[in-house]
Amino acid sequence: MNLLKLAVGIKSFNELKLKQSIRFKQHNQIIHITRLFPKKFELIKKRGSMYWIINGYISVRQKIINLEKVKHEDGKNYCHIILDQRLVETRQIRYRAFQGWRYLRPEKTPEDIQGGKYKSNSQLYKILEDLCLI
Repeated sequence: MNLLKLAVGIKSFNELKLKQSIRFKQHNQIIHITRLFPKKFELIKKRGSMYWIINGYISVRQKIINLEKVKHEDGKNYCHIILDQRLVETRQIRYRAFQGWRYLRPEKTPEDIQGGKYKSNSQLYKILEDLCLI
């Protein structure tokens, strides 16, 4: 089981990579904080990834290392999603905006570009797919 999340304010793969590298240098890990803790956390923790939506397309995958329940200073519980540093570009699939995160079943996940049949430039692939040429 995987999670799907909008990369709010992020315009590209490289911008997400830069923002997360800065966070890693500051905190020695990459943590995404969300309000709701996934009920299916055991399935996610074992082999799940966070799939990021950038500019309306699922574009990037990032392995989830752990999920932790953490009580913040405001007294509310939050979910800290600990992410791997490595970002993997995926085949781009259009996806509508939503609040929070969503589950993304393994059979619905886009293929990785690296080493897969979508090894070519992801932007070019997206354009050709939008034009119904592939």
